Amino acid sequence: MSGERILIVDDDQTTASVMQLYLENFGFIVPDVAFSGTEAIEKSKKLKPDLVLMDIRLGKGLDGIETAEVIMQKLQIPVIYVTAYSDEDTLERAQMTNPYGFINKPLRDIDLKTTVRFALDKNKSNPTKKEPPVLDEILHQVYDLTPAESRVVSQLLDNPDIESTAESLHISVSTVRTHLKHIYRKTKTNRQSALFHKIITGPVAMIMRSEHSD
Repeated sequence: MSGERILIVDDDQTTASVMQLYLENFGFIVPDVAFSGTEAIEKSKKLKPDLVLMDIRLGKGLDGIETAEVIMQKLQIPVIYVTAYSDEDTLERAQMTNPYGFINKPLRDIDLKTTVRFALDKNKSNPTKKEPPVLDEILHQVYDLTPAESRVVSQLLDNPDIESTAESLHISVSTVRTHLKHIYRKTKTNRQSALFHKIITGPVAMIMRSEHSD
């Protein structure tokens, strides 16, 4: 028995049961199953599993990618995506969260075992989690930007050209524009110049100055 604890997140009871059976046959422990994003976050906080298997589509509420961002960033728990959806936009969003792997549906037990074992070994070999950049963390605190949105802002501050930002982050221009729409809404701005002015002169700049002066 390996003893590692793996939380399953899937809104389909049958799929979750199959994954649980496979994992337990491999010697892993499945302490619980979550069927929604909110439930996954709460159970991750409570159970502190070694790994989370996350379905990307979770019905109403948070989807798997949004849920994974919270679990990986706030709880420092690695996540593997399990999904039948492979469209370009979905994969780009998922990849930007830096998951520990992907498993395609329909499930194959050997794929599940190999990917899970690799993720757990990788996490053990790098026990010191990388802290998010100071600017990213402050953008989240002040404006509730997601990690992906914060990366877009950081990149645009270095080079305001959208095409260059897309290339640097390995995403499409349309994905950058979609992130910008959400960023403008959250920061109550409507264009890049206003966004940059707010960041450079507003609470984000004040917090960064105080961080560096400590």
